Amino acid sequence: MNAPGPSPAQRLSPRTVQTYAQDWALFTDWCTATGHIALPADPGTVLRFLADCPASRSTQRCRVAAIDHHHAGAGLPKPGESPLVRAALGRPLPDPGPAPPVMSDPVAAALRGLPSHGWTQGMFGRRDRCLLVLSQVAGVPYQVLAALTVGDIEIANCAATVATRTDNWIVVADPDPVLCGPCAITRWVRVVDLAVTKITTGTVAAAVDKADPVIPWSPHLCRSTKTIGEASLVVPVFSSINQWGALPFPLHRLTPHSLSRRVRDLLTGNMGAHRHLPVNSDQDTEPQELAPAPVVKRATYSRVDAQRAWARRRADLQDIAGVDQVLAEIDGRARELERRTAAVLAAEHRHDPE
Repeated sequence: MNAPGPSPAQRLSPRTVQTYAQDWALFTDWCTATGHIALPADPGTVLRFLADCPASRSTQRCRVAAIDHHHAGAGLPKPGESPLVRAALGRPLPDPGPAPPVMSDPVAAALRGLPSHGWTQGMFGRRDRCLLVLSQVAGVPYQVLAALTVGDIEIANCAATVATRTDNWIVVADPDPVLCGPCAITRWVRVVDLAVTKITTGTVAAAVDKADPVIPWSPHLCRSTKTIGEASLVVPVFSSINQWGALPFPLHRLTPHSLSRRVRDLLTGNMGAHRHLPVNSDQDTEPQELAPAPVVKRATYSRVDAQRAWARRRADLQDIAGVDQVLAEIDGRARELERRTAAVLAAEHRHDPE
C-alpha cells in the first residue's frame, strides 16, 4: 500500500505558507464584514472581494491562489478556476471553447439588471448584454471580440454562432427571454445595423426609445428571420458610445482591455449610470406660422452722393498737401543735429589726455 502523498501545505515553502495565511485572513475578515461565506466560496464572492479590496494584478492573483489553496485542502472546488475569476485576473481561459450551458449567477444578475429600452440607457444596456453573452456564456476571448464583425455572427434556429477562421462558438437560446443569449445578441446587432444604414442618431434613438422592455414573456427575437444589411456585415460589433448614446462614424473598435474591464465591472454589480433622456422628434411639434420678414428699403448711391464723396476726397488731399515739406524739414534738422553731435565728440576726443 502506497504511503499518502504530502498535503498541499507541506509542498509549499514557509514564505508561501505565511503569505497564503495573510491573504486568507484578509478574505475571511472581508466575508465576515460583508456577510459572505468564505468556505466554500463561489466565484461571485471572489469577484466582489477583488473589487472591494483593490490591489495590483500580481497581488490579486496571489490572493486568489491562497483562496484556492484552502479550498483544495478542504476537498472543495477552487473558485479561482472559474472563467469569470480568470477573466478578472487577466488570465486566458484554458479552453477557448464554449462555456458550460449553466449560466453563472453574476451573469444572470447583470442580464436582469441591464436595460434594453429607453434612450440612452437602452443603447449602453444592449451593447453590454451582448458583450456579457459572448464573453461569459459563449466564452469568446476578448482579443477575438475586439476584432469581431457583424458578419462573423449568425443567428439561426434559436442559436447564435460566432465563426472565425480558426474557431467557432455557439450560444443556445434560453427559455427566459431576459436571459436568452441569442436574443441579446440580436438586439444589439440590429442597433448596429440601424446606425450603419440610417446613420442619423435620431433614428436610432427613436427605435431604442420606443422598444418594449424585455420581460419573461417577451417574444424571442432569435426566432425572427429579419436579415442584416450587407453594409453592416463588415463593421465591428463592439464600438465606443459617447455620452449622448451616439455611435461614431465610422465605427471605432473597442480594445480587448476596454472590453474585459467593462465585463469585470458588470460582474461586480457596476452597471453604470444609465440615463433615460427624452427623444426630440420633429413630428411631435406643430408647425408654427412664421412672421413676415420686415421690408428693408435698399440703400441707393445717387449722383449727389458721388459728388459729395469726391468733394471730401479733394478736401482731404488739400489738408495733407504740406505734409511732405514738413517731413523734409524735420529730416534736414535731424541730419544737422547728427553732424553737430559728431563734431563735438571729435573735438572732445582730440583734447582728451591719454
